[in-house]
Amino acid sequence: MNEHEIESLLTGLQPRGPSAALTRQVEHELELDSQWMRAPVKSPRQKWFTPVLWSSLGAAAAVAVMSALPSTGATTAQPTYAAISPPTVMPISTIREVVGAQDEGIQYNEDSRLPEQHVKLVSMERHAWIDPRDGAHITLEMPREDSVVLPVSFQ
Repeated sequence: MNEHEIESLLTGLQPRGPSAALTRQVEHELELDSQWMRAPVKSPRQKWFTPVLWSSLGAAAAVAVMSALPSTGATTAQPTYAAISPPTVMPISTIREVVGAQDEGIQYNEDSRLPEQHVKLVSMERHAWIDPRDGAHITLEMPREDSVVLPVSFQ
């Protein structure tokens, strides 16, 4: 057999079709592969809508349970005892102790052009109260710094 005869025999060959079992097997495998690829595509609206839907469902269930339970008591406004009863503490004393004074000199007023003495006072205020129910003493100390302007008269 020469080369041309082999060529003519090969061109005369027809491929045989696949068997029915092989066709079914390939179709089954392709179906399995394509299932994971065809995942449902959620639109952006569905991405946020589902959690909101579940949250609102939970809130609705909570409202339904709360409305089904009997109320434990009346919800009318009750007067506060602090507004009705007299104050529970009584003031004892208020003391202002001057800690220091700083002379800032004589300055002339911008509007009236008159001399003024400027003094900075540093003091401590102490307020004291007592609670008559149990005898507790309450003391509050507040530091203060005041600027005082005094008129000056040269005579």
